[in-house]
Amino acid sequence: MGHQQLQALFSNLDDLRALVGRKVRYLNDDYEITDLLADEDMLVLSSRSDDVVQDDCYGRAHRMVPKQQRLRFRDPDGKPTAIWDEIIFLDGAL
Repeated sequence: MGHQQLQALFSNLDDLRALVGRKVRYLNDDYEITDLLADEDMLVLSSRSDDVVQDDCYGRAHRMVPKQQRLRFRDPDGKPTAIWDEIIFLDGAL
């Protein structure tokens, strides 16, 4: 995806939110985009194969949850970050 396409995507929050649910490969691991934190310019990826133990508020092992990655998708100037060079959309291009 070119940087101009990304800039257009960033200008429409609804289009950006449409990424939620997309299957991606990031750094050779399979993930699903599970959330968009627009105020923080972050994409949340959840692993499709790896789980981690989540602690409760007391630090005790509590439950298994998907491994997550939080990735900043644009810099403070509103330009795409390098993560877009590392993400491969598995269910088709944008």
